[in-house]
Amino acid sequence: MSEFVYFPIIKTRDGELRCFEHISDNDFLKILPIYELTKSRKTKKAPDGDIYRRMKQIADIQGERPFILDLSTNEKYINPQIEQLLSEQDGFKEWQYFLFDLHSELNIIPMVHIYEDDDGRFDDVEEFVKIASAKTDFLAVRLPYDLSDEEIKYYLNPIASSLSVNCKLYVLLDAEYVRNKAISDVVDTFLEACSGTQPFADKIEGVVMLCSSFPSNVAQTGGEDVAGEFKIYEEDIYQGISEEFPIKYGDYVSINTEQIEMKGGTFVPRVDIANLDGKFFTYKRYRRNNGGYVKAAEQTVADTESYKSLNVWADEEISAAALGNPSGISPAFWISVRMNYYIKSRILLRESRDSSL
Repeated sequence: MSEFVYFPIIKTRDGELRCFEHISDNDFLKILPIYELTKSRKTKKAPDGDIYRRMKQIADIQGERPFILDLSTNEKYINPQIEQLLSEQDGFKEWQYFLFDLHSELNIIPMVHIYEDDDGRFDDVEEFVKIASAKTDFLAVRLPYDLSDEEIKYYLNPIASSLSVNCKLYVLLDAEYVRNKAISDVVDTFLEACSGTQPFADKIEGVVMLCSSFPSNVAQTGGEDVAGEFKIYEEDIYQGISEEFPIKYGDYVSINTEQIEMKGGTFVPRVDIANLDGKFFTYKRYRRNNGGYVKAAEQTVADTESYKSLNVWADEEISAAALGNPSGISPAFWISVRMNYYIKSRILLRESRDSSL
């Protein structure tokens, strides 16, 4: 059994990586991060945004600890380097070289990319799995959660049949944004996909759920301008699935996957706190001319009903801001703070709830 209780998935953008830079070593032992590699910020030297800068950041965060590495396929976040790594030629040869030659010092669990050729064959996938599984103890594959059990079997079969004896597979079932869906439907859809993994149980290390219900517009969802709360659905979905299948818990770490771009100057400073029962977020929100992040943090600290210090980096930042000295005043900085608190709350939830099952 793996010791990991939480599988957080993030894109390798500055805000998300800043959060991970501030996770304690003790908490890192309990999570297996999934990094979706994206280009870095554009610079004069790297107008396309260099992915090696992002890999350096991941290396600094992870050290010798294991992590799953995926590649973004979102047009906003890819560049020619990533497109090259996604090429299926010769068993994903460029991806192999990137993983096992250029970054052999890192403890990477490689993502298997699904590619079906015109004849309905998976030759390049099978070749990649044969070579990669001989070099590492674990691989991962990410599939949409709404595939039927037969479709799951169809895509897992070429992978499972090509795995070396000593290598196991993490199967990530990804629902992305679920806020607008009925929870019972999401649970049932996950369970059908889970049933498709069962014929391969001896080759699978864990089946992991992934989803996000964090809204794109917090104040609208919470219904209050200054202070409010809104429901979060990941925990309910996890509980629903785990009653019938031993799913592992993963999510997008309170990031909205719809990726709505912020218009400059329209963002109202806000501090978001995940409730420790996993079911709600509370927020405090004050315009810049009405106290901004300082007042939002002050009000957060004063709301002892909703906010409890977990002794993580996020608490230090909230405390500093409440005392009038915020380290950052950008939305991206405070997203890092929100994520950092959220991760600790998820670890505590899994340790308290799952140990009592």
